[in-house]
Amino acid sequence: MRQTEQMNDRSIARSIALGRVAFGLTMLLIPHKVLARLGDDQPGPLMWMARAFGIRDMVLGFGAIMELTEEDPEGRWVAYGAAADTCDAVAAVVWREELGVAGMAATLSLAVPAATGGWWSAFALHRNRATRSAGTMSK
Repeated sequence: MRQTEQMNDRSIARSIALGRVAFGLTMLLIPHKVLARLGDDQPGPLMWMARAFGIRDMVLGFGAIMELTEEDPEGRWVAYGAAADTCDAVAAVVWREELGVAGMAATLSLAVPAATGGWWSAFALHRNRATRSAGTMSK
């Protein structure tokens, strides 16, 4: 695989990870702004859940960022994030009545591209690593 393709895989994964950290930080610090469409009366447990969701995204994002600083990343943390995004998308569809059309659309507009790009990057990073390992073993 050419180096530019490898950089693109890393760039996609890094962009998703940085977006995940930014979204997580937003959910942690100002969940009431993100959830403003629900109205002014937002119960404490809802704010706590939003913050917990933000922490989850920050951990997944930072894990991927740290992994991507390695010379030959495996893509494991990138796959963890893609799995979380896939689960978010599935949950949005399964429980769409609870989420509402606008909530489902908002969730899918974030989760589907992140899951798709995440899986693409994770598989590419894993494949690149396996290819390099096989090449090293044959020498």
